[in-house]
Amino acid sequence: MPGLSNQRAAALATLLLLSGCKLIDQRTFAPAPEAASPAVAARSTERRTPLMTIAPGTKLATYEGLLRTAVHDAQSRDPAVSFDVVSVVPASGTLADQVKAAEADRASAMDVAQALLTAGVAEDRVALGARVDPGAHGPDVRVYVR
Repeated sequence: MPGLSNQRAAALATLLLLSGCKLIDQRTFAPAPEAASPAVAARSTERRTPLMTIAPGTKLATYEGLLRTAVHDAQSRDPAVSFDVVSVVPASGTLADQVKAAEADRASAMDVAQALLTAGVAEDRVALGARVDPGAHGPDVRVYVR
């Protein structure tokens, strides 16, 4: 039975060689899922794209012409268009910190709302608001078309 022991030796050698191998599957190329980066985890909850985003403290002369043109274009598409002027603050710190940041940004939001009125938008078509945005890097004022 020398043939049988050669077969056993070959089988044993094959098992030993294959024991160090593993099947190729998804884990071979991506052994562990990538951790979500903070930028991905902190996405904005707002689905609308702002017509304009204005940093607090920006001088009216810097954005007035662009805002007037954007308002005119929006009104030419829909004469009944309304605008939301939203003070946006990052979702950082405590709730009290966020409220304080929104209050500090209120003057800038009111300036933007006044610029909309000056551009010819009826007062009842401008709404002011404030919200926290996890994707925001700093406070700003956003103008949305409604």
